Amino acid sequence: MAGDRFARWALAVLLVVQFAWGSQYIFRTSFVHGGERVFTLWDDAMISMQYARNLREGNGLVWNVGDQPVQGFTNLGVTLVMAAIHWLPVSDTKIALVVQLVALALLTASTALCWELMRRLHPAQPPLAVGAALAIVLCAPLGVWSLQGSDVGFVTLWLLASAYAIAANTQSSTRLLVLFGIGLWIRPDTALFYLVLLCTAAVARREIRMLPPGLAVLVLTFAAQMGFSLWYYGDPLPNTYYLKATGSPRSLMLSSGLAELSQWLPRLLLAIVLASIALFRERRAVVWLWMSLSGVAWIYNIWVGGDFIIGYGSRFVVPTLPLLLMLAVLGSWHLCASIFRTRSLAQVGAFAICVVLVTAIANPWPATLEWFDPTAETMHIRTNRSNYNFARYLRSRTDESVTLAAHWGGVPVYFSDRRAYDVLGKSDRHIAKLEVDRFFPGHSKWDWDYVLEVLRPDVIRAPSRGLGERSDFRREYLKVETKYHLNFYIRRERAPGLDDPDAVFVDLTNGQRMRLRQRQPTG
Repeated sequence: MAGDRFARWALAVLLVVQFAWGSQYIFRTSFVHGGERVFTLWDDAMISMQYARNLREGNGLVWNVGDQPVQGFTNLGVTLVMAAIHWLPVSDTKIALVVQLVALALLTASTALCWELMRRLHPAQPPLAVGAALAIVLCAPLGVWSLQGSDVGFVTLWLLASAYAIAANTQSSTRLLVLFGIGLWIRPDTALFYLVLLCTAAVARREIRMLPPGLAVLVLTFAAQMGFSLWYYGDPLPNTYYLKATGSPRSLMLSSGLAELSQWLPRLLLAIVLASIALFRERRAVVWLWMSLSGVAWIYNIWVGGDFIIGYGSRFVVPTLPLLLMLAVLGSWHLCASIFRTRSLAQVGAFAICVVLVTAIANPWPATLEWFDPTAETMHIRTNRSNYNFARYLRSRTDESVTLAAHWGGVPVYFSDRRAYDVLGKSDRHIAKLEVDRFFPGHSKWDWDYVLEVLRPDVIRAPSRGLGERSDFRREYLKVETKYHLNFYIRRERAPGLDDPDAVFVDLTNGQRMRLRQRQPTG
């Protein structure tokens, strides 16, 4: 009884610490512009925010108002939540903060759910529940990805809730299927997790008759989503599917996925060893479920070529990391119990050290540094600040007809309120469906002939991926240098419309510098 009371107090302390630490992390992701504090999400999440705002304003679930709709997001459920948040009377500089606070609530709920799940499995061992909660609080990739506004927090909580429902075995089959089906609306590739959850529930409950209706839920959900996409976007699949999962040699994708595994695997070895001890000692379906979900996540991650920010852990794998860590916590407990034989303060202390050690080692180093060092820069904060400054500059210095070629499709587009072309294809059907001979996770495709000759954007932020060497680009665009240290490129005929008398224009063909308002070289 005393142990259980201690475990509850320990959980309360951990939740308070997690909420406070997460709050300061959120603050660290913000910056000040013109005396106002600005909050943003990581760039892909801001793309979803663009769709969400347009939906809230009655313009449809689109990236550019008035253009042919293209489904440039994968996480429909999260995007709809963002749309609901846009109903709040909050300025555009603070709306991302609301999304981050929702993510923080999901993160703390996941910690509490891990505590409750472990407590249900081992009610006579309160330290296990505390250890599980501690591991989640210390899980740096989960904290970073959740509070950056990705769908990781949503998927993680759904997985843990589903695992708990199977372990508790108090829900009807219908309610279980409803719970499992929620994940399919967060993002469609959770279908792999759905199948593992369905099969595990059927075996654990000895209800094989769950399988046909469970498969029917899967089929009908995909039919509904694909039917809507076909009707609304003219394509049954998200544009992101073509961009990220097709068009590149499969061998390169697999090599990239395996390379990512090889970089993270050494740090996960201790967790895997301890998890293996737990699997051997527990022999429960719900425990094997945790390892199965982790394995499926890694197989999928290898198949799609991994994620583009390796140092933070793949977004496809991180939602299952709490499950692997809980297995490692179980394994640590069994290992310490076999060493100390009887429950003692020394055993509990050794167990706590094991939990901290295995979690710390499992965290990729960049995520560890960012999460635990309050002075470290957060993910892309310099780029977000620069993109925000650029967006505000465009909004105040150009007219609404100006179009933007976006490499970063989130922050610059959301805050500039300008029609944009996604030159890396997330919201462009032509680029997404290209066949290329290269692979970089999420950023393999571009077509400068198409951009310069068909789209003809007025403004290009940066001439990456060979664009700057093209003679037609250098002939048709001028470089703009501003006193705000915001350099970009503007189409020659649109340059006189830039409302910045201090801007210096550089002719890329001869290097001549001039101010167009004076129509004379600067020297």
